[in-house]
Amino acid sequence: MIGAYRFDGNDELCLIHGPEDGPRLLILPPLFDEANRVRHLMVECARALAEHGIASVMPDLPGCNESPVPLENASISLWQAALIACAEQLGPVSHFASIRGGALLDGALGDLPRWRLAPVKGGQLLRTMLRTKMAGDREAGIASSSEALMETARAQGIELAGNSLSPCMIRELDSAAPASGGAVRLVRFADDPLDADGRIAGAPLWLRAEPAHDPAMAQAMAADIAAWMRG
Repeated sequence: MIGAYRFDGNDELCLIHGPEDGPRLLILPPLFDEANRVRHLMVECARALAEHGIASVMPDLPGCNESPVPLENASISLWQAALIACAEQLGPVSHFASIRGGALLDGALGDLPRWRLAPVKGGQLLRTMLRTKMAGDREAGIASSSEALMETARAQGIELAGNSLSPCMIRELDSAAPASGGAVRLVRFADDPLDADGRIAGAPLWLRAEPAHDPAMAQAMAADIAAWMRG
């Protein structure tokens, strides 16, 4: 069902699945344009978790999806404050599950157990968006460099991959990293050579040019999360 939490004078929407009583899993999708490409996957994962008897909340962050807040007003710290408000109003929250840049926010509630799929540092996300902008500039006959773009971004903000990012967002994103401490289950794809606690089959949908869905991946994610939460 669609719910809402109150933050900074606005009602921010969220999707709620599963049992109405008991602890809830807070789901954090990737950030920026990557979130649009995996929205269907995340919703289907939440529905599959409900079939496992696990309740979940997937909130809209200020500036994202149906939020009335302009994205240029958002920052990493603002998003973390919004998650605290969401958890206080719609909790209790017992666990986090995040994909990619969502892991940059899962320290908002301290050391709650965290499930992470392919987490990434904020600087890596920023460089990816900068490369996309430079490629677009080249096609338009505009010479640009990552250094010059970052200088502009830190001073006055910048639009990257269709996202208007403030100087505060740029600074915070550039230095952001997934929080350490607490219990973390790190999950990667089966063909990823990096160390992990678990593997799932599939491919990173956030790399697709258009939004996509993988029903088998959604089911695999839900099964892994459910087994992890139950110990």
